[in-house]
Amino acid sequence: MAAREQMAGASEHPLSAYMVEASKPGRTKRTAARLALSAAMRDGTLKPGDMLPAETELTSILGVSLGTVQAALRQLQEIGAIVRRRGDGSRVASTEPLTASVWHFRFISRRDRRPIHPASEMIEFSDIDAPGLWSDFLGEKPRFLRISRRYSAPGCSAFGADMYLDPGLVPGLADGDPDEWKMVNIRTQLESRYNLVVAGTIQSVDLIASGGADTERLGVRTDGPIYQINAETFGPMRQPIYFQRLFVPANDYVLSFSSGAVSQGR
Repeated sequence: MAAREQMAGASEHPLSAYMVEASKPGRTKRTAARLALSAAMRDGTLKPGDMLPAETELTSILGVSLGTVQAALRQLQEIGAIVRRRGDGSRVASTEPLTASVWHFRFISRRDRRPIHPASEMIEFSDIDAPGLWSDFLGEKPRFLRISRRYSAPGCSAFGADMYLDPGLVPGLADGDPDEWKMVNIRTQLESRYNLVVAGTIQSVDLIASGGADTERLGVRTDGPIYQINAETFGPMRQPIYFQRLFVPANDYVLSFSSGAVSQGR
């Protein structure tokens, strides 16, 4: 009887509804679990500092195996969305959103100076044959793989990011469901899947006007200026790995750079 009551309670948990929404044909259970948890964090069901249910409880709530729960939590940990400590369980991050291992800086709210937890709400893969700053860094190629993302954060305008790669270095990366890559640290996936180890990044920051083609494509709309952050990311032998551009509304965000980043203001 107690076991049936526990299962009934699990099925009524808000995360169960998010899991139903996130579960689609062809989508892995790990991705659905990760998206369900990130949706609960995005809408405030799980607030910064809140404890997540225990891993064994999450298996009942989400209807997946323990290994699937642990894989989803590990990916959320990689982007700094949650903090996991042995003996203490998992908490929604309150001080270290999107750690320096992702972009080498954090987003701070210009309104209240608190760290912001952006959530990926769009991801798109495109084949690009046009040259640009990315070809200056990656070299002339017949085409490039562009990974486009739009991020949202409570009380702030959306910002966007484009990552450019040589598709020959990442075969199969763009295959399958794009939502598989939501709330995932692509950098760690490049290392684990393709042995592309990042050794350093050179960044430049500029201010541009709103209304450009790239900002419109990414859904970055603001009345004020926009930070354009260009990042050249390379491996241990200084070989290019990827070129990234971010477009961040300056009226909403302050950028807090880590001491480990190699950056140059323009």
